Amino acid sequence: MIPPSPISGVRPRAGALAAAVVAALTSGAAEPGLGSDAMLRGPMTRCAQCHPAIVESYLRHAMARSLGPIGTVEPGVVVNPTSKARYEIAVDGSGPTLTATFAHGGVRRQRLLGRIGAGRFDTSWAAGEMDAAGAVTGRLFFAPVETIAGHGLSLSPFELYPRSAGVDLPLTPACLTCHTTDRTGAAAPFPPNLLGSDAFSRLSPLTCAACHGEPSKHADIMSAVAVAPPGEIGLARLGSLPPGVQRDVCARCHLQGDARFDLVGGSPRLGPPLAGQVPVLVPRSPLEDFRFVGQLERLALSACFRGSPGMTCTTCHRPHSGVAAQGLASFEQACLRCHRVGPRHTSLTVREVTGGEARSAAGCVDCHVRRSQPFDLPHVRSADHFVRRRIPPPRDDVPYRPFADREGELALFDDGRLAHALATPGGRRWRAGVLAMGLVTLGRFEEAARQFDLWAAGAAGAASTARPSAPDLAFPLTDLTTQPSFHTMRGMVAMARGKAAAALAAYAEAIALDPRDADALLSRARLRFDTGDLAGALADTQAVIEAWPEAEQPWDLRAEMAARAGRPDLVRAALEASARRWPSNARTWLELARLRADGGDAAGAQHALARARALDPRLDARPR
Repeated sequence: MIPPSPISGVRPRAGALAAAVVAALTSGAAEPGLGSDAMLRGPMTRCAQCHPAIVESYLRHAMARSLGPIGTVEPGVVVNPTSKARYEIAVDGSGPTLTATFAHGGVRRQRLLGRIGAGRFDTSWAAGEMDAAGAVTGRLFFAPVETIAGHGLSLSPFELYPRSAGVDLPLTPACLTCHTTDRTGAAAPFPPNLLGSDAFSRLSPLTCAACHGEPSKHADIMSAVAVAPPGEIGLARLGSLPPGVQRDVCARCHLQGDARFDLVGGSPRLGPPLAGQVPVLVPRSPLEDFRFVGQLERLALSACFRGSPGMTCTTCHRPHSGVAAQGLASFEQACLRCHRVGPRHTSLTVREVTGGEARSAAGCVDCHVRRSQPFDLPHVRSADHFVRRRIPPPRDDVPYRPFADREGELALFDDGRLAHALATPGGRRWRAGVLAMGLVTLGRFEEAARQFDLWAAGAAGAASTARPSAPDLAFPLTDLTTQPSFHTMRGMVAMARGKAAAALAAYAEAIALDPRDADALLSRARLRFDTGDLAGALADTQAVIEAWPEAEQPWDLRAEMAARAGRPDLVRAALEASARRWPSNARTWLELARLRADGGDAAGAQHALARARALDPRLDARPR
């Protein structure tokens, strides 16, 4: 008899392969070549008992190492040639640190706490801010340097942008949603990057559940722990789903666009189109180059996709194997299943088409699937999924940019399943609302205002206003009016247009949906303060303080309120509270130095001034 697994209680199948995979997952020390992150234990172990070959293959996939503990980091120095910021990674007794020295002489230090990415192309590092004493705060940031496979330490892509955030680019749950299966661990705090210094010991990389859903019910049914109706296995058989629904599983992470909005809290339903639950905006006019994770967006441009309604990602890809493991011959065969051509259907050579040597005998993928540098990830080559009869020559020198077309016209990505709903009055209104949100994220407020006007004008007779928040097959568009962020953006645009009453009304709608929504509360507090409603501003900041006690933003606003009231004692108290929560704001320390000096606290003033000058030596000791 095979004893039950100590983890799951389900009897594993006999066999050396199952035993090896289960033992590797159970111990956390995998067989050679298998993923070894301890967070893969648990659900993956249970799956491996019945599907050892699939799990073994998947553990070699980069998705199985989508994030994890810090591991080995290469020490080194990288300098931004534009800003002259110097970034040094060193390793001490507590692990790797990042020291940023800016052109003005200021210094910031962060502890590297985790990795994002499997390292096949690159590895991004998650960093936690350190205070003056070396303690790590719970706020996480993208490090401005990363490791490029075959290239070593390099500036992170965002650091190449003229308006780079440097060491202040927050790492939020929205950034991690495609790298972790753990939705609970990625619940949104405020500030959004207050994930905790232990986040990467809690968050799991992508497991079977990322594509198949929670496997516990399936395991219980298949092991007879639970009883189910005939034919029910507790999981959707992805291969038997309609093509569009199959594509939606991949599109959760492989369709980014220039703006993307999760309207269902990270748990889209299978069945209703994903585009109605997580709408994505892409350039209306396709561009020549592509983004690293824009696979479905680009594939949808291809003639073979448009002419094959049943085409899915698995038409070419084996989802449990990485591209390298699957092998180029497999992709060639996928082409030949639909395109019955001879081995030499053209007089052109691969080199004449691509500038490189052929990687396969047939040359289908070489000549029709361009391998080039994505515009958002320098120093790597990836596959452009826009399959064409003649591809443009590959490039390895595409200048970095964060958006495909920041100023261009946007379109809602749809594979046709939303067409009927979007043609209705409610659908047209919904589209205008989504476009408005996207334009706000791009800073295009005037255009966003016009779309919000269209949204408001379509209120009469718009079916979406009466629909429930959960999408259905009859009207598969998640109601925007149930989203606090939608109303907060409406308020921001109204403020930009000088319409205070409309902005207050929009913020009130957001707060009614979520009384803890810090963005709406702080935006309303700012507006109330600017319009002289100090009592209202005080109430809103108090609500944020009570809901999010680690946030410094309400204290910063309270310092302004106290200054207007002529209460330097309260200004100092508010700034002290702000500095405790976020110790890396040089101007907060500088103002504290002045206030402490005015209050007779010479030692405290010197300490605050030293902190301010360490962060930014340019600051004057006695500012206005």
